[in-house]
Amino acid sequence: MSRPGAWAVVWQNFKQYMKKDWSKKHFVGTDEFGNQYYELSNRYGNVSRGFEPPSGQNKYWRPGQPLPQPPIEWSSWVKGTRRIPPTDQEIALNRMKQQAQIAEDTKTAKQAPHVSSTGKGAGDTGPKAYPSFKSLEVSPGAQEDDEAPGRLPKQN
Repeated sequence: MSRPGAWAVVWQNFKQYMKKDWSKKHFVGTDEFGNQYYELSNRYGNVSRGFEPPSGQNKYWRPGQPLPQPPIEWSSWVKGTRRIPPTDQEIALNRMKQQAQIAEDTKTAKQAPHVSSTGKGAGDTGPKAYPSFKSLEVSPGAQEDDEAPGRLPKQN
């Protein structure tokens, strides 16, 4: 089966335009930074997700500043990692857990002893040559007395 010709594609696009059969944008939610999240669905049933950053200024963003990244819960929803969008209660609970973990980490860091070292450590030494052993063959089957190709003869 062959592809439709150029005029057939133009005609299909014109009919689609006249029917207003474009993808529809369904509003899903807003985060604390003012990002608005949408699901875009077309007539074939394909659904994609996206967000629009805040337009104008709000308490978290002013024009000329870099846009804030969406929260991890919303990012995972946009990428399709999670099926349902996050709720405000879920985001608030995750923020409380995050703050508690940061406080616990700070407390642990203060209680931990500070260990310092003097002198050379394992990472402070330079590269070393590969070890050579008398019992190790350089060329398979070659004896130490044999002259292997590319090997210089021993000097006495």
